[in-house]
Amino acid sequence: MQLRPVTYYSDFVVYPVTLTALVVAAVLWQGHINPLVWIAAYAFGLCVWTLAEYLIHRGILHNVVYFRDLHDRHHAAPTDLIGTPVWLSFLVLAAVVFWPSWYLFGFGVASGFTAGVTTGYVSYSFVHHVLHHWHPAPGSYLYRIKRRHALHHHNDVEGNFGVTTLFWDHVFGTALSERPGQAARARRRSQ
Repeated sequence: MQLRPVTYYSDFVVYPVTLTALVVAAVLWQGHINPLVWIAAYAFGLCVWTLAEYLIHRGILHNVVYFRDLHDRHHAAPTDLIGTPVWLSFLVLAAVVFWPSWYLFGFGVASGFTAGVTTGYVSYSFVHHVLHHWHPAPGSYLYRIKRRHALHHHNDVEGNFGVTTLFWDHVFGTALSERPGQAARARRRSQ
């Protein structure tokens, strides 16, 4: 949905504060959390985010009617401040990630897992913002990601659903080649 600037940019304040709070709370509240367990939960959360990013983008934003229409608006006007309000994303993060993992595994694991998912989400938000609002230098890492994402926006074949990584696009066969025509021809041949 179209957001006001303060709402759009609030992710870049709320989620770093949330990450800091999760780390501090894990240390202070639990006291003796095994750091390796916390780090493993964090890494697992980060990996889970990459799959969630892919599935949400491909399954919901491109196929569920209401969300598809909103996402189509983003494709039509990629520099508009279109996104999820922070209160909604925070509520989903708490209800789907933090509370169930706390219930199942305890606060230490839940804080690490949630911190990993949150890091993934804020990384996605930042990278996606950069891709649509900055002009990275040709040849740079961000420039290559921007080109990869441009193929998602400007191709007759859907693909490149991952923004922060193409790992799941390769796993599920939706990675697009650098040249849109090649990807379209390859997909047509395989049908």
